[in-house]
Amino acid sequence: MNRTKSIRHIVAASLSSIVLLAGAASAQSTFIGTISDWAANPVQTSGDKQFTYLTQSRSWDNLELFTISSNIPLDSHSLTVNGLSDKIGPFTLSFGYEILITSTDNYFESMALSVNSTGTITTVTKDIFDTFAAFNTGTAPGSGTWSLSLINSSSGSTVSLPAIQTIWVRDTIEASFSGSILGVSNTAVQLPEPSSLALAGIAVSCGGVAYVRRRRSAKIAT
Repeated sequence: MNRTKSIRHIVAASLSSIVLLAGAASAQSTFIGTISDWAANPVQTSGDKQFTYLTQSRSWDNLELFTISSNIPLDSHSLTVNGLSDKIGPFTLSFGYEILITSTDNYFESMALSVNSTGTITTVTKDIFDTFAAFNTGTAPGSGTWSLSLINSSSGSTVSLPAIQTIWVRDTIEASFSGSILGVSNTAVQLPEPSSLALAGIAVSCGGVAYVRRRRSAKIAT
């Protein structure tokens, strides 16, 4: 292995170690409860994100569980709904919410959708709107300013967002008579904060120093 590859491997290992350690210390979850619980306490805060309940439609059975999870080093927050496996198709559910970044220095970068389902013909559509007015009028699946759709369970789909601090989102969950949805996850990623960039710089510096020290020690030994 040549010197350039050695430096790259050391830097990558150092950065990964620091991010993983920081992630373990910084990751956290907020359990919202059922959609009725969320409606009763509409504003849920995690880090610099506010998730505000807005609407729901069709027959929720209050067996679902909404959770917000954060990964601070990766600048991401996920809103997940699980506990839907008891609902056998055909059915259609939807819920709408607002996500606000409260820090004036941060902006959204992307939004992702992941679905876990069984059976056949399940469709989850995420519509993201840039204004509240557009959210109110765009009730049909696929009518968002940006839209994501997954059919029959998928590893995920992502859309890039402009530098905005508020988005309005509606998720529509549909299943045929033989389909069942296990869970839906929505992940919002913001542009890296200066602290995240500094973390990467520290990792690179630490990796470089360690490499130089090992080289010096090897020369002295020989």
